[in-house]
Amino acid sequence: MKKNLCPVCYAVVEYTHVCKCDNCGWFGDSQSTITEYTVLHLSTDKIYSDGEFNCRGSIMPMDIIDLVKDIEKNGLQFPIAVQPRRDVTELPDGFDFRIVAGHRRFAAFKLLKRNEVPAMVKIDLSEVQARLLNLGENLKRKALNILQEAISIKRLRDLGLNRRQVSEDLGVSVSWVQVRFNLLDLPEAIQEEAAAGIINQYQLKELYSLPNKEQQFEAVKKIKTAKLRGERGVSVGKTPLTDPHAKKRHAKNVVQEMIAHLGGTIGFGLHTRTLAWANGEISSADLFIDIAAHAKTLGVDYEIPTKTDD
Repeated sequence: MKKNLCPVCYAVVEYTHVCKCDNCGWFGDSQSTITEYTVLHLSTDKIYSDGEFNCRGSIMPMDIIDLVKDIEKNGLQFPIAVQPRRDVTELPDGFDFRIVAGHRRFAAFKLLKRNEVPAMVKIDLSEVQARLLNLGENLKRKALNILQEAISIKRLRDLGLNRRQVSEDLGVSVSWVQVRFNLLDLPEAIQEEAAAGIINQYQLKELYSLPNKEQQFEAVKKIKTAKLRGERGVSVGKTPLTDPHAKKRHAKNVVQEMIAHLGGTIGFGLHTRTLAWANGEISSADLFIDIAAHAKTLGVDYEIPTKTDD
């Protein structure tokens, strides 16, 4: 529903033939009111561009050269959106508005030394609504890197939104949100590699599953080496466990691991010697001697075969 605003303090006023603002005392006819969709020309000196609030962070001049040239040639295609001081918890002295959407456009106007910028005043936005508007607009425009997205998602999480709420409000999957939550729990150096596009989202999931930083850094090194070789989609997750129910011929190293496992748990004996024989580490004659010794301890009569295939 369209709201009519006081042109002085931007409070909502009742729309009648003659309007009065209960907030600041302004008095005038209905044609003098504005709406949150009215494009105003606001002083750039009165608008605060908050790098912490903006999901892209602070805007560097080198990042907006193309935009500056386009505005200089074609003018501004879309006005920025701002909040009035009364709706912002912390706003430095000297400013009347905080930018909600359009930080790059505003920075371009400042670089062009323009004194005014076309803007729409958005009222009664909560901090959550303002941040969602900022992130949503940026996702639809010039692509953010995954770290910028993650930091913005974290701010929403800190304000009380869970994964599902964020995914529904932004129109993205819960998995999309979770990957960005996971990224912020990884070491800062790995976050920067992800921001640079070195690590894809599937690899981020794998890195997050690794038990310590050493393994995570080693995995990133593997990813970068593979990328230099032109390989794509290299996997760095945990090695899948072998199905313990599968029946198959095992490699020599696997049998050796089983020998070590048995020896370290229930001790060495005929069982481990038998595996060693199957693994080609002892002869048949050696195993027969061991069988004979074991049979004697059990009181079992046993004769070593006189002919073997060994």
